[in-house]
Amino acid sequence: MPESGAVHPQNQEKTNRLQDQLQVHRLELERQNEELRLARAEVEAGLQKYYELYDFAPIGYCTVDQDGTVRETNLAGALLLGVDRSRLLHSPLGDFVAEGSRHGWRLFLERLFASLDKATSEIRTPGDEGCDGGEGGERCLYLEGASFEDPTGEPLCRIAMMDVTESRQTSVELEHYRYHLEELVQQRTGQLEEANVQLREQAENLASIYQALDSIGLIVCSLEEDDARIDIFSAGAEKLFGWRQDEVIGKSVTLIYPPASRAVVAEQIKRLRVGQAMQSFDLTLARRSGERFPAVASVHPFARQEGCFTKVVGGFRDISELMQVQDQLQAMNDELERRVEQRTRELQETQKQVLHAEKLSAVGKLSASIAHEFNNPLQGILSILKGLKKRAILEEEDRLLLDAAINESDRIKELIRHLQDFNRPSSDCRALMDVHHSLNAMLLLHKSDFKGKRIQVELNYADQLPHILAVPDQIKQVFLNLLANAADACPPVGGVIAVATGEVGGRVAVSVSDNGVGITPENMELIFQPFFTTKPEVKGTGLGLSVCYGIVKNHQGEIRVASRPGEGATFTVLLPIGAGYVARPETQA
Repeated sequence: MPESGAVHPQNQEKTNRLQDQLQVHRLELERQNEELRLARAEVEAGLQKYYELYDFAPIGYCTVDQDGTVRETNLAGALLLGVDRSRLLHSPLGDFVAEGSRHGWRLFLERLFASLDKATSEIRTPGDEGCDGGEGGERCLYLEGASFEDPTGEPLCRIAMMDVTESRQTSVELEHYRYHLEELVQQRTGQLEEANVQLREQAENLASIYQALDSIGLIVCSLEEDDARIDIFSAGAEKLFGWRQDEVIGKSVTLIYPPASRAVVAEQIKRLRVGQAMQSFDLTLARRSGERFPAVASVHPFARQEGCFTKVVGGFRDISELMQVQDQLQAMNDELERRVEQRTRELQETQKQVLHAEKLSAVGKLSASIAHEFNNPLQGILSILKGLKKRAILEEEDRLLLDAAINESDRIKELIRHLQDFNRPSSDCRALMDVHHSLNAMLLLHKSDFKGKRIQVELNYADQLPHILAVPDQIKQVFLNLLANAADACPPVGGVIAVATGEVGGRVAVSVSDNGVGITPENMELIFQPFFTTKPEVKGTGLGLSVCYGIVKNHQGEIRVASRPGEGATFTVLLPIGAGYVARPETQA
């Protein structure tokens, strides 16, 4: 019998064999882990080179502030935390950490902002107990982060996240099930091969995307004390700046800046070395030919060592066409504002003219009303005067005075009738009318005005002028406006208005001439436009000639004007003859 506590030789032999097998498996695991470590190091180097393709990285990345609120994240980070990226952004990252890991998360965040050195930690995402990583189960995430300040001076930190659920689970299994080591080694070998394939595919995808971004100049540089040396010069950068990559590798990045702007590079490098990224800022760059162009750039530092960042990646884009479009839009906007201001002034002026026209309309209606009121007492006066003439026995001199009073009363009565006819609404009914009678009626209305202005009227009427087919009150309005304009144009002393009629080319012609100031050539094309006037605001509305033009055109007629500055003006109205139209002629003017 062996002594108490002694190991049986056969058991000792089995133990030795097991220890040898464990040693062999450990060595195999170390070799495979070394291969995995080297593969990961290669991928991490590739990811640093293609830092601008942050969103496609296989490792989760996010940027948080001191409160733990997520400022930026890539798709992998959102997937690792098990939420949509839109929900993760601007939310506290701690809300997506398992309850048991939140204290550790807060300590990790405090360490990050308390020191410029890197810090690491592990957290679990919410789920069932255990780290099975299955659907609905929690995940184990390894965190590595470092703090920095953005261009505004706000402290932030970048955090890398990796799923170590399987590795932690494997450690537990090795501890409890040592006899499954061989099977586990085979499993890990397959996983390693699959991981290597995936990593190679991801690296190739990143390289392809990098080459495809030829519309943006991507430059990766190594940061020195006050300069940056170019390491990578993308195909887009070659097109943008005109340099080949083999010509610029190792050279200073200042070669893409105009000589006058190169002094700012050293100051920018100081900011980048301490981790201050420069987001979407405008600057002027230079091509190989020396041509300058406006650009927008975003520059980000990475690869931190001993408290300083040693690498930087920059994206540059030519915005010359965008600036031209902006300039064109600004010019169009300025032109629109100018037109709006001009149109506003025109509308304001139009409003004034319309108000003035409304006042004139009101005055016309009032004058018609007053004329009607005057007509009744005038009829009484005429009856008394005519009765007195019949019954009274008067001296010759008194009889002459009485005849003069009756004649003046008749003239007043005629004026009132013309005024009432003129202000009566147009019926739009055409009739044969005597042009001479209408002209005489309008001259009678202007008689006192012409007398007050000392204007001499010369009449040159044609014999047996044919009648015209027209709306009488509208044609009278044309004559009235032309006579009024002629009177306004006459000089203060020696004014002459000539009215002539005749037949021209089968049409009746009526011309009104004055010896006034005339019309300038630049105003000849404007005089028939609504609201155009050269008279003071208190005298003119700019509607008279426009209304005349419309009335004459509506009667299939024509209105002409001839003038020279300082030599007066002549307006001629041509209207169709009404011969052959079976209608009752207008007997009264």
